[in-house]
Amino acid sequence: MSALSQSNRRLISHRYAGHAVIDGVDMIMLGSNDYLNLSLDKRVIAATLDAMDVYGTGVGIYPVLATTDLHVELCKSIAVFLGTEAAVLYSSGGAANSGVLTALVEPGDIIISDRLNHASIIDGCRLSRADVIAYENRSVEKLREALEQAGPRRRKLVVTDGIFSMEGGAAPLLEIYKLAREHDALLVVDEAHATAVIGPGGTGTAPMCGLPNSSHGLLLTGSLSKALGGASGGFVAGSQDLIDELQSKSRSWIFTMGMTTANAATALAALNIVTTDKEPLQQLWLNVQHLRESFRFYGLSFYESDSAITGLRVGDEDRARKLASDLRSRGIFAPAIAYPIVARGESRLRIQVSSGHSVDDIERAAATLGELMS
Repeated sequence: MSALSQSNRRLISHRYAGHAVIDGVDMIMLGSNDYLNLSLDKRVIAATLDAMDVYGTGVGIYPVLATTDLHVELCKSIAVFLGTEAAVLYSSGGAANSGVLTALVEPGDIIISDRLNHASIIDGCRLSRADVIAYENRSVEKLREALEQAGPRRRKLVVTDGIFSMEGGAAPLLEIYKLAREHDALLVVDEAHATAVIGPGGTGTAPMCGLPNSSHGLLLTGSLSKALGGASGGFVAGSQDLIDELQSKSRSWIFTMGMTTANAATALAALNIVTTDKEPLQQLWLNVQHLRESFRFYGLSFYESDSAITGLRVGDEDRARKLASDLRSRGIFAPAIAYPIVARGESRLRIQVSSGHSVDDIERAAATLGELMS
């Protein structure tokens, strides 16, 4: 993150369930996106090793020229899981966002973007050369005003995070979708922190809001590096015609090696677990609930969240950084999020538990925070 200097980055030398050895110290890890602990699952690791035996670390060819059965199966599995017609793989979730925004709009078109969208969306908007209007975070009324301001265009595109990663709140996608349809705009939703975590069976923000992922004019982007095994990779899922358009125009898909076979095997094995074994998701939400109940017990204030992200309110930048440092000295890693990542005076600790944390881990972390913030 831009607010961290290279000298402040920590060195991870080992990981196990809910913990990491950081700078030589065993710590409770509360800063990882590995929500379902699947990057450490023996089934996922075995599938990755099997793929490396067959393909090596990767096949070394652009996906526009050739692919593998692993990549084909992963695309089909993502589409089936989400209930869309098709999916396409990218090297990362950020590459998926920029790939969509630079391929589907051009000069003379317009993108209407939530002002707190992920940096990869903001960068994709700039690279698209389309006109861009930013609207107030999760405000349906401000989105309506922006759509009316846009007027007639060849193509209008509304883009929003499904889950906003700094607070964990969800976009009101049903209302946003209805507005987009009224104005003949395509809706693109970044599901990086939602896929396999929220919504029915982990199918995402739109289903949680009562909007099927298969809805006409809805396109999903996402990351495979979080709940789905932790390996690098991203995807776009939607109608077959939009996926075909991306595969013919998207430069970050055409001019890249894309996902390695090892990463594809990791994500495929993780997705298979998500669809057949409900225990990791259930345990995650039990842990999230226990964390928040513990925070309330100690009088700790946190942002309202629809996701597994819990933003602990701190406020002052220096206090947030000192708090994170004090936690590390006590064997707990919880990153401070400060300006310019968030507005001045709105610093917080971004707490992320996983299904791999124990009750003792959670209670120790909450009690330590309660003591430090009293």
